[in-house]
Amino acid sequence: MSKSVKKIVAIVAGAIVALVIVIIAAILLLRIDAAEAEQIALEYTGGGEIVEREISSEGLWKEYGYIIQNGDQWYDIEISGFGNIEDIESGTGTSWRY
Repeated sequence: MSKSVKKIVAIVAGAIVALVIVIIAAILLLRIDAAEAEQIALEYTGGGEIVEREISSEGLWKEYGYIIQNGDQWYDIEISGFGNIEDIESGTGTSWRY
């Protein structure tokens, strides 16, 4: 291999490593913790009491699930590790227990 080809390969490899570092740093900086996810869920539902919570994790990704009782209304809400509401169900009474 000539010196110029080695130089190009080294530049490309360095760029790939730099890109991976930037992506991992962005993930670490933009993700939310459980307290922030709870706040998002409670704000969306207008308050209430968290009666169940679940945190699932796959590597750097987390997903937060909450069941919130607000008066006679309940909400089953899932929030991504970046603070987006991914899924929500609601109903009345205690049917969330079934």
